[in-house]
Order: sequence, then structure tokens, then C-alpha cells
Amino acid sequence: MIKIAKVYIESGGKVIFFSRGGNYEYLAKEINCELIKLKKISPLKVVEEFKKKKGDVEKIPFEKFIFGPYTKYRTSKYVEEEIKLFKKTNIKMIFCTFNLSLSISARVSKIPLMVLISGTITSAYFRSGFASYPDNYENILTKLIPKKLKNYLAKWIYLNNKMLVKDFNYFAKKYNIKPFQTLNDILIGDYTLVCDDIDFLGIKPDDQYPLENFIGPITGGLFEEQINDIDNDVKKHLERPGRSILFSMGSSKDNSLFLKVLDALNEKDYNVVAIYSKINEDKLPKVNENILLKKFIKKPIMVNKMVDLAIIHGGRGTVYNAAYSGKPIIGIPMYLEHQHNINNLIRRGAGISISKKFFKTQDLTNAIENISSNYDDYLKHSQELANSLTNESGENKAVQRLIEIINEQNIR
Repeated sequence: MIKIAKVYIESGGKVIFFSRGGNYEYLAKEINCELIKLKKISPLKVVEEFKKKKGDVEKIPFEKFIFGPYTKYRTSKYVEEEIKLFKKTNIKMIFCTFNLSLSISARVSKIPLMVLISGTITSAYFRSGFASYPDNYENILTKLIPKKLKNYLAKWIYLNNKMLVKDFNYFAKKYNIKPFQTLNDILIGDYTLVCDDIDFLGIKPDDQYPLENFIGPITGGLFEEQINDIDNDVKKHLERPGRSILFSMGSSKDNSLFLKVLDALNEKDYNVVAIYSKINEDKLPKVNENILLKKFIKKPIMVNKMVDLAIIHGGRGTVYNAAYSGKPIIGIPMYLEHQHNINNLIRRGAGISISKKFFKTQDLTNAIENISSNYDDYLKHSQELANSLTNESGENKAVQRLIEIINEQNIR
């Protein structure tokens, strides 16, 4: 959002940031935006509640984590606060990512709502038939069900999901706005932009998601000039003879999986650059000289291009870095959105996916050996994918579309 706001300001627009907390609020001030702080929405409260009941935080379902803060009571407080502030600030349009209470407060305030979402959670993606049954919900019994049937069931559930609908319709009735039919109605806005390359998703536009609303990826450094200032230790490590691997689990906090993968790679002779951004250094094991541990690396897209293979978790940043690098991947998706992101690469022949829930070291070893044995094919498909992707930044296209809508609807 900061990137979009910066481009919009440079084009002559004015931006006010409404924030419900986070580590990056300071960025709004860096681009000279007014920052108004609202009641904080913290999934950590949900985690603590889950921990008291279940104990093992790593088993918390992702949907509980992201939708948990929107209880009926909390949502009522969010909505009341937003309505008051919108009236006070006299804003003309709202642009947000994931803030579900806005689907109520914006409409009550009669302010156009533009939402930026991932393509893999859109109804268009689900209708395409590409959505798959969540790995996190697999068990001994579901593994007996044919994959095609499970995926069809998953598609139906995604398109008819009623999560949050009952509570949100309480507010729809209270404020006399149009009721919500499914979760999808809550996720989208009056205008919904998709921060994915439509060719990467492999889907077709429709009335709800027209082609011009697919703005492409917004990820740090992807389209910036790639000056060769890679860390010297990384460069030197990747100059060693033999296959090279970039291992990055992004912002994932599943330390146990990271350590399992690291342990498996430590038994092999691949030259590995492993990024441990979310793990305390005192928790890291001793590794052989073939593994270089880094808290952070400069120019991840360039490092991705230097290696032969990337092992990733499926977050947007790591997926698009891999896609644009033209190198194959092994994906270990953490959540459903990650799973779909990885699937977009797999369908193009650019890698292999293995289960997080049923992770075994041998599965990872087999996947690496499979790609190594058929490397020319995987590399060819990966490069074909990279060459098919847009070279225009998502933030520029987002602002272009935003201005078009403002002019078309005469929003002043």
C-alpha cells in the first residue's frame, strides 16, 4: 500500500493512512502522509486464545488466524470507529487490502471502496478449477478420496463459504445496507484490484474481475534496477562447484519446518544459502560448510537467478522472485494461499510441491534429485514462465486504474 500511495502522491493525489497497527506505520510518515491510528487489530489475541484452549499454536488453522479478530463484538467497535473517522476526515474514496470491517463502514458511509486482493482467493480463480484441497486438512481418510473429487469439493466450499456472513449480515440489517451472500462478498469492494499477473494465475477475466483490474505483482525490488551489489559472502559461496540452492521460508514462523529442511540439506553436498529471518540465532544448529546461513540477503531476485533451485514456502514475495528468476522451485506451502501460489508454478512445469503436514526428509531429497535429473526440462519451463510475465510494476498499474475510476465515476 505504501508503494501505491507514493505513486499516487507523485501523480498529484492526497492520501490519508488509517492504520490498525503493525510494524510499518512509520513508512506512511516517510512519504509525508497523514497517519491516523485506529483500534489495533491483532491476530495475536486469537493466537493466545487458541493457545489456552489447544496448546499447540502451530496447529492453529490459518482461517482462524486471519478471520478470528472479526468477532461480532470487535467488528461492531471497528465499524463505529471507522464511520466516525470517515465523516470527520471527509474522505472521498477508500483503498485497502485486508480490513473486512470496511465492507460495512464504507457502504454505510456511502464512500466507494477499492480493495486490493490476491488472485488466488478470488471467485474467478476458484471457478477456473485450479483451486485444490487444502493440504492442512488432509488426513488418513481424505487421502483415500480421489484428488479430482476433493478438488471439486474444495471449489464448491470456496465459492459458497458462509464464514462471517451471519455476523456481518447483522450489521447489514442494522445499517440498512445490502446483505452479504458469501465470504467473497465481504472480501471484495465496489472495485477490486488483483495484485497478480493474470497469465501467472492462468485464469480468464470476468465481469467482477475485468482484465484492467489485474494490476500484476507488487513486491519489493522486483522491477527495480538490479545493481550487482550482492553480499560478498553469498557471491563467494555460490561460486563453489556443484548445484546451488536458495532456501527461504519468507516471513513464515514455522521454525520446526525450517529446521527440518535445514537438517536435510545439511546431509547433502549442495551449496545452500539459507535465510533464517524469523529464527533467533541461538536456535540455529551447527551446519556444514556447504550451507551459508543469512538473516537477510540483498537483492533476493538476483540471488534467485544465480542459484539452480529455490526451496520456498509459497508466500507472494518468494513465489514471484522465483517466477521472475526463471529457475525451478520446490514448494512447501504453509497455508492455502501459499498452496495455490505454488500450484501456479507447478502447472507451468517450473517445480515440485511437497506436503508440509506430511513432510518427510526423503520427500525433499527425492524432489531435489528429480529436478536435478531432469534439470533442462524444469529450467526450460521456468524460463518460459519468466518470459511470459509482465514487466510493469503493480503499483503503477494500480494508480493508473485508480485514477481511471476516479475520473469515470467523477469522485471528487
